[in-house]
Amino acid sequence: MRTVLILSSLLALTDAVDQICLKMSPCGADCYTTCDNPCQCDLTANGTVPFPIYGGKCQKPGFCEDTFLDLQDCIEPLQYGPTCPRKMLGMYELLESYTSYDFRIDVRSAPEWAEDHANISIPTPGLAFHPAKNYLDVLEGKEDARILVYCRSGGRAFEASQNLLKYGFSNIHSFYQGGFPDIKRRVVEVSESNEDHPIKALCYITGGSDICPTPLPKSHVNSAEDITSLGDNVVLVDVRPRSYKDTFDDDLRAPANKKGQIKKFLKTVDETEHTLVTFCEEGNFAFKGAKAMIELGWGGPIYFFDNGGYNDLKKLFA
Repeated sequence: MRTVLILSSLLALTDAVDQICLKMSPCGADCYTTCDNPCQCDLTANGTVPFPIYGGKCQKPGFCEDTFLDLQDCIEPLQYGPTCPRKMLGMYELLESYTSYDFRIDVRSAPEWAEDHANISIPTPGLAFHPAKNYLDVLEGKEDARILVYCRSGGRAFEASQNLLKYGFSNIHSFYQGGFPDIKRRVVEVSESNEDHPIKALCYITGGSDICPTPLPKSHVNSAEDITSLGDNVVLVDVRPRSYKDTFDDDLRAPANKKGQIKKFLKTVDETEHTLVTFCEEGNFAFKGAKAMIELGWGGPIYFFDNGGYNDLKKLFA
């Protein structure tokens, strides 16, 4: 009898919760099914019945009921709306912007990722088919970041982008003209045909190598420790022109466009003991300076601080 009473109580409680959903959810009658995303994570206008299990940011009432446009509709500029990624990218646009994103999300399967992947990217296998809340361990805190999503051919990237939109990620760019194999192939082609080979995008894909310094995007650095932990003796190298007077240490300067001064600086450091991190104002000179150091014989670990510069580092080390 006691077991029956407990079971009856549980069923009554479940029914009561279901009734709250039916009555108060703005996401449809069966809120557990139609709202496995925070289309309105308060559940009520006054927020008196919180629904934290969904995580992410609240969307406007009715977001879930919106008809989610398909990939082809979202490619057409006139069809842009809240259910489309902020930008649908073709190959040309991707090549122009690849290194500028805060994060690059690869939604291919784990075996595809293991076969080959970009060094500076986040694997989220299955994001095209599963709620984004399942990936908050790697995506949490990135809701407002500028994010590139890609897969193998474009379809899964689009589906994953819509999953991210449902969870409040607001600045999603989806690559639809192919996938990672196409991106890598084209970046390699462009880089090898360029007199400035390797180009920065190639180094984002390969990571550090005998020709590439390792990218260190601002979006991947949350504290000074993220930089000092790169090696036992990390040296911040200012590669800006000397017309920039304010710096960390005037002895640790090697303007990217002055190979003579770079050679002189390299004599003061030891590649078996030091880890170099170049910086400038935005990142391009940091890359150029780090690449020049490799070309002039530096064989130790070397990073370039990208999409940020001296003022950002100054705040971290304040």
